[in-house]
Amino acid sequence: MFERRLKVLLLAFAAMLLILLCRLIELQIVRGDYYRQTAERALMLRPRPLPFIRGSVLDRTGEVLVAEAPCWDLRLEYSVIAAEFAEDPAARLQAVRTWKRSYPQAADEQDVARLLGDDLRRMWSELALFATSPQHAVSVGDLRARAEEVHERVQRIRSAVAGRRGYDAPVAEEGTAHTILPRLSAAQQIAARERFAAYSWVRLEPASARAYAGDAEPLSHLLGRVGRVDAATVASDPDADDPFAAYRADEAVGVSGAEYAAESLLRGRRGQVTTDREGAVIDQIEAEHGKDVRLTIHAGLQRRLYTLLGETVAQVPQSSGGAIVVLDVPTRDILALVSYPAYDPARFEELYALLRDDTQRLPLWFRAVGSRYAPGSTVKPLACLAGLFSGRITTDTREECTGYLLPDQHDRWRCWEVHGTSERKAHGSINVTEALTGSCNIFMYRLGERLGVDRLCSVFDMAGVGRAAGTGLREEDAGINPTPDWLQSHKHTPATPAHARLFAMGQGELAMTPLQVANLMATYACGRFRPATLIRRERPTPEWKLPGTPAQWAAVREGIYGVVNDPEGTAYKYAHFEHPRVVLCGKTGSATAYPWPTAYRVPYRDETGASRAAIVPAGSLGSAVERFEVDHPGARYDRSQITVAAEWPELPPPPGESHSHAWFGGFLQPADASHRPDWSRTPRVAFAVLVEFGGSGGRTSGPLAKAVATEALAILESEPGFHAP
Repeated sequence: MFERRLKVLLLAFAAMLLILLCRLIELQIVRGDYYRQTAERALMLRPRPLPFIRGSVLDRTGEVLVAEAPCWDLRLEYSVIAAEFAEDPAARLQAVRTWKRSYPQAADEQDVARLLGDDLRRMWSELALFATSPQHAVSVGDLRARAEEVHERVQRIRSAVAGRRGYDAPVAEEGTAHTILPRLSAAQQIAARERFAAYSWVRLEPASARAYAGDAEPLSHLLGRVGRVDAATVASDPDADDPFAAYRADEAVGVSGAEYAAESLLRGRRGQVTTDREGAVIDQIEAEHGKDVRLTIHAGLQRRLYTLLGETVAQVPQSSGGAIVVLDVPTRDILALVSYPAYDPARFEELYALLRDDTQRLPLWFRAVGSRYAPGSTVKPLACLAGLFSGRITTDTREECTGYLLPDQHDRWRCWEVHGTSERKAHGSINVTEALTGSCNIFMYRLGERLGVDRLCSVFDMAGVGRAAGTGLREEDAGINPTPDWLQSHKHTPATPAHARLFAMGQGELAMTPLQVANLMATYACGRFRPATLIRRERPTPEWKLPGTPAQWAAVREGIYGVVNDPEGTAYKYAHFEHPRVVLCGKTGSATAYPWPTAYRVPYRDETGASRAAIVPAGSLGSAVERFEVDHPGARYDRSQITVAAEWPELPPPPGESHSHAWFGGFLQPADASHRPDWSRTPRVAFAVLVEFGGSGGRTSGPLAKAVATEALAILESEPGFHAP
């Protein structure tokens, strides 16, 4: 019985062993190739990111202004960059070890480092030859500087991430390749593949770059630029924990203009693809491309006004540039945002050194939104409204202008000088409307005294003075509304009647940008303030209505109308405008301006102790110091000994006068049957014109304002959806 059971058990084991043996034969011999391939296929490679395409920027008509264009980037693995530029010997050694497999003949790690260094020297020389073009030479030093900047940027990102995490660890940027030669054409990338095939750390990757359509110079400040992600961007990244949205060092981010303002819309989300060793896709997450952004700008109008402004500046020897802003009054859409001079954005990197050192014309300044100026007489209607709102004056109030506020002091607090004479304008007995038409300073001085700084600045605030205009542009300046608190904290002085006099005529510490002055004109036109809009949106920005009775607003608007249409108006000779459906209303302004520095003299001692001096082109002391320290490392100098070496304008103003910027702000008011302003209707277009160091607002900016009005109507009347009055 026992033996029988033992035999049965042995037979069962034998059967099981036979089955197992047959299965092993099937797996390893009969179907071995199939299972071997399946196993190899299961060995996944590291997931690769799929880049997104940055959105395009369009104007209000749908014209594409800037878009992504396909290209190729030549990149170097970060580890080979670290092997050359890491300061920490341990980090450099770790990077060298990465490439040990490329040098099987090497005896040890020092041998690997030597062989790798030899190859890198050859590679830099070949890259410099490859990158040099007939128009632009690229040196080995240039390329090495780019690579070193990559290393420094990645290390800053690592530090920023460590600060956020609370501990130090490698970051994703240390495991990727970084661009050294961007924007290669298809033909160039084919040539590069052949030329650099021997260097296993060189990568040719498909990429894209911003490409500008048509004449982009008039739009350069407005469109802005993209730049490489820096440590500050990573440190403040709201999507830092999202692996598909977080910024990486080799990506682009908007750094100025609309590229910055619309970054959240233009930027997409990376995808990801995972493959096996044979290239078969195992898993794929598609990239989400950025959205296209439509601006409120009319590119055709922008280009035309840029040309007109350039022609005007060229006719004024002392002028360094200027700005023109055009708004749609009901919506405050920005129709044109012109700064002159500008530059070709496609050649920014090539031209940067020249642009930076042009401290006379300052082509890098986004004047329309980022430069603040005394608004001059363009603010006088607002001062009158402040007087009317507060009851300090009425529409019937009259003041006597003899040309001087103080009869026994003819050297100060004067009305404006009659052109071609040394006489001061004496307006006689005038009311609000007449004071605005003739731009009387004496009326404004007395009005400022009646109001005081606090009441005056309170109404300035209602009209957006000292507030961001609402574009979202990084360059946007809020201007200065010099309230009593502001004067105390910034100038350490209490508000005085003299401050109020100056502010009522748009001088002193009061400062506005051209965009703010254009919006002020729109506020005069309709009685409501609304922030300006640059990026098209479904809903308009919120607005608020300024106080005042219809009679008060009519008195002020009649004065603005008279500036251009009354023979006594300051712009009648220069800007009188004939059109069957609209009348031009406006306000000239000649705002006192002061020369700005264009270069500094820096005395210093060099490494040998010898006394020397450097002339540094710069527009500010801080910029001069920064530039000097870069150009003269190790030099010893005393900051207090630095002096201004040159200014612009180079020539002083005539005796007894001062330099001034030339303003004209206005709006196109619908006309009635008798070609008088129809104040019951809201105009569509308001604008501001500024010519730096242009002198008289009437003589210089008046004719330009007339041309702006003509161009705005000609271009915008033909736009679908834009209904001129």
